[in-house]
Amino acid sequence: MQTKLAFAACLLSTTALAAPALAQQQDTSSAPAAADVTLPAISVYAPRMSLPAESETRPQETPAPTPHSDGGDFLRSVPGVTAGRFGGHGLEPVIRGQSQNQLNITANGATTYGACPNRMDPPSSYAAIESYDRIKVVRGYQSVLNGPGAPGGAVILSHDKPELGETLTARGSAAAGYDGNGVTRSADAYVLTGTQDAYARLTLGLKDAENYEDGDGNSVRSSFSERQAGFTLGVTPGNNTHIRLSYAYHDVEDALFPGAGMDSPTAETRSYSAGLEHEFGTGIVRRIDVTAYATQVDHVMDNFSLRTRLAAPFARVPSESDTIGGSVKADLDIGGQIVQTAIDYRRNNREAIRSVGPNAGAVTRTQAFLWPDITIAELGFAAETSLTLGERTMLTTGARIDRVTVDYGRPNERAQMTGRTANDLYRAFYGVTASDQTETNVSALARLEYDLTDDTALFGSISRSVRTADATERGLANDQGLGANNSSWVGNPEIDPEKHHQVEAGMLTGGMDWQVSATAYANLVDDYILRDAARGQDGILITSANADIYRNIDALLAGLELAGEWAMSDSLSLRADAAYTYGEDRDADRALPQIPPLQGALHLDWQTTEWLELGASTRFAARQTRVDTNATTATGRDVGKTGGYAALDMRAAVTPVDGVELSAGVTNLLDATYANHLNRSNISDPTEVRVNEPGRSVFVRGRITF
Repeated sequence: MQTKLAFAACLLSTTALAAPALAQQQDTSSAPAAADVTLPAISVYAPRMSLPAESETRPQETPAPTPHSDGGDFLRSVPGVTAGRFGGHGLEPVIRGQSQNQLNITANGATTYGACPNRMDPPSSYAAIESYDRIKVVRGYQSVLNGPGAPGGAVILSHDKPELGETLTARGSAAAGYDGNGVTRSADAYVLTGTQDAYARLTLGLKDAENYEDGDGNSVRSSFSERQAGFTLGVTPGNNTHIRLSYAYHDVEDALFPGAGMDSPTAETRSYSAGLEHEFGTGIVRRIDVTAYATQVDHVMDNFSLRTRLAAPFARVPSESDTIGGSVKADLDIGGQIVQTAIDYRRNNREAIRSVGPNAGAVTRTQAFLWPDITIAELGFAAETSLTLGERTMLTTGARIDRVTVDYGRPNERAQMTGRTANDLYRAFYGVTASDQTETNVSALARLEYDLTDDTALFGSISRSVRTADATERGLANDQGLGANNSSWVGNPEIDPEKHHQVEAGMLTGGMDWQVSATAYANLVDDYILRDAARGQDGILITSANADIYRNIDALLAGLELAGEWAMSDSLSLRADAAYTYGEDRDADRALPQIPPLQGALHLDWQTTEWLELGASTRFAARQTRVDTNATTATGRDVGKTGGYAALDMRAAVTPVDGVELSAGVTNLLDATYANHLNRSNISDPTEVRVNEPGRSVFVRGRITF
């Protein structure tokens, strides 16, 4: 019933908003000429499309119209992207049924890996969205230059090289907002100052949130406190050269996670990066782009400091994730053909140790080496070029090779409480122990684009991409015993990398005031890395439905994505998008777990005058009945089937003077009670956790630009 009401409300709001604007188009020939009014062209928040599988947003130009708790929450506003909720912070982005390191998320060329073994802090949670000039989302495997693996897609956050004059100038913005459900207070600032020769950029942000309520009025443990700051110094010694040094700090404190067994009192990230870009103009090397970076993430989770605990064990997990990397990209002119090349490197080290004690003041005895000092390094070489085959045809081809090395620093160190090592767990579950590993992974892409008419483009592509397993899939050693009903969660040191073989086809067509795109894809995956229940499968030595292991299977991922927009008048526009993903375990002929249902959004925007904008949106999802809920016969990763939903949002923005914008609105206007199908896991026991989304919330926001 909630779904029907939300769609009906959106239809009514659409009609209400459209009627005045359409009325302006009626015959007014009898009116004096002086009465004619020309409304400004509509300017709304919407991802810009090039290929149908790519979207770009520019937060500095057009901020998001509704509040978001973190980067993962923001990405849900992009067509084809959803997220799994674990609390108020730390939403996990999902594209085409793929997540975690099936996606590459970079910020100014730097990669950050979260430090929580339970993924309270996915990389997107450390992205200060408002501070970036552009955010590009790529769905699927569209380029070999976006780094190793990433069969599901890429999220690329970046700052532009500023365009400044000869004299010292400054520009920027400052904003503050309040979201009623959860009493969320937020503020951010952005300042850029300099000349055409040198500049400095400063970004600041803070956000404090209390627990929100779902549509039934139930309080959801979701509060957190966030602070971030970033600073960049850049020089442009000539029109063709850009050098920058950047530092960013991000801190999340007192983050609550319902059903997780633990909360996070602190999570800190420090990022250092440097970049050099130079355009030569002539010669074989036309352009070069060099980036180097280091990121340090320190995370703590425990089961006592942010919740009431009356009995032992009291547990605490400090963890670290340190990454260094860089890339050298060059555009080469080879016989008149531009070839883009890249050499990239990244090395990530993760360590997490769980300690326990009889009370909060004596959590000192090691119980498990969750990540026993695991280091994964990837060195890649890539090349890609686009060849014009005719006036209307372009062929893009690319290939990359990645050398992967893995080592374990502390697999034989014994925990004080159990007397067991990580290797003891690997041996008990898989019959193997941790050892240095190497892989050579080859990926390739070919895409043909054809302009059928001046207004219609078609494309088709085939690709192979190889994703190496991450530290959790390779070596998590969450020791919860080795008995018949144990609930340990153990990585597989000899897991094979995933091989994705994708076929994709799409079209983009439009006219003066409308545009429609469609993409269909099929992805046959060899050695898909499945998190499964330990049922004594081939290569699994323990049978316990409560224990989690990793093994390789063959899988199929397929889907369809649709998007469109229509400028109904100079002031009124309509946008819509929908995405469907199908996932199948080809070995067992059953549904893959954690696959989102058909979902999408409908947006109506109306620029009523130069100073007033109105908007309405409906976010919807269909029922998901293809689930995997039984750990005795399958993985049991899905909590259960989920019903469909539709949530209606309304908003308004006023610009009383240039440079000042005041906005307000209501999210989930009908106070629907719903949850995303994607659930999360509890590292303390085998429970899968599904968290309800916020109920109705009124928000206000003010922004000044100068």
